[in-house]
Amino acid sequence: MLIRKLTVSRLMLASAMTVLAAMSPSMASAEGITLKVFGGSALNKLAPRQTPDVQKAIQDKVIAGFLAEHPEVKAVEWDAQGPQANDVQRLMTARLANQEMDLIACSAFYTNGAYVRRGLVRPITKEIEAFSANLDQPAIGAFTVRGEVYAVPITTMSTSTIFYNKKLFADLGIPVPPTYEDLKAAAPKLAAAGVIPLLHQGSNTPMWPMWYFETFAQSSGDPIGRTTAILDGKAKFNDPDGVAAFALLKQWVDDGILSKDSLAVDQDGMRSAFASGKSAMYYGGTWEVPSLQESVKDFEWGVFAFPKMPGTPGEPKHGGGADNGMCMSATIAPEKVDAAVAFMGYLTKPEVATLYLEPEQPLATSVKGVPVVEDAYAKDLRASAFPNTVKFLDWVWPAEIATAVSSSIAGVVGGQLTPQQAADAVQAVYDDLVAQGNWPPQD
Repeated sequence: MLIRKLTVSRLMLASAMTVLAAMSPSMASAEGITLKVFGGSALNKLAPRQTPDVQKAIQDKVIAGFLAEHPEVKAVEWDAQGPQANDVQRLMTARLANQEMDLIACSAFYTNGAYVRRGLVRPITKEIEAFSANLDQPAIGAFTVRGEVYAVPITTMSTSTIFYNKKLFADLGIPVPPTYEDLKAAAPKLAAAGVIPLLHQGSNTPMWPMWYFETFAQSSGDPIGRTTAILDGKAKFNDPDGVAAFALLKQWVDDGILSKDSLAVDQDGMRSAFASGKSAMYYGGTWEVPSLQESVKDFEWGVFAFPKMPGTPGEPKHGGGADNGMCMSATIAPEKVDAAVAFMGYLTKPEVATLYLEPEQPLATSVKGVPVVEDAYAKDLRASAFPNTVKFLDWVWPAEIATAVSSSIAGVVGGQLTPQQAADAVQAVYDDLVAQGNWPPQD
């Protein structure tokens, strides 16, 4: 009798569990979905340059608007904290601990260099088709790896440009925007006036590769495609177009435009020399604008794109692009995908993107229809540099290659290395990475 009662109890329990299992999807649906957004650092939030209070108010408003439009989602929990340097480590630690994450607020740098290669995010090329028209196409390119899109860009845009002293150029009759030949002809005029033509922050070595991004674009015609082929072992850093990239850079020195004194100058020195009128130009990114607005008081400054160099097969392309985006985690539960895509799409609505991008005072944005700065320099950048902007190559290179390129450029500028030797040195570093089993990435 006891055995029969136990058997009946077990059958009833099994039946109840079956009913609960059958009910659980609808119950979960009734309760609503909670989307988990993970960011590797405190910069992986909306309006990252704002104060914490302002940032939180903006983020709360955006999320509240989304929840009002999507009642099937009960909450969006956004966990982003810590320094940027620990971005990948924090994400890997969370993944190893099986922390639930549906979306990953991601920088383009880490998405290209680590997240895709480590299988932390999944492609979303087809999922975003419904709202991709809201997005700037070069911005999408910053998160495109081997033809697949891995993030929705939700950010201000950066590009690279040459900043110049408008008064000096006008006084000496230098055309604007100048061709490379114009700059070459202007160099002795500037030197005769006691002005350094162009000074770079050469002692800040991680900034040297920006020059290579420009020259390799022109020597190769396809900087991203050629770099991908090199990293796949199908081409080499010391192929003719790689050697030519260093030779084009050397030409700036040989023609008296780029000063060798740059090797001993740091960022503050470069900025100070320009602001005081001791140098006529410097090359950098749009992140330089706040410093220029604060420090340049005695003249008006302007911008022009890195010029086309004589005899090069490729057109000018400038490093930059969308800095931040929203990736879909590779571990997202299938039943959350639609809600995650809906949240991505919501963030690309112009009226929503304006909430989190306009406070950043953008020169350009990844979402169309967001108000931007209307100063003359901003209009010049949007007309010239931004349309020809491609992702920074060090978003694609392993870190060792970026270091090798920096060293090789310094050697070329200083006259210690020929362009061939410089390219050979970079290829040697790549070959060593492969020989040591450190490339391609195994994780």
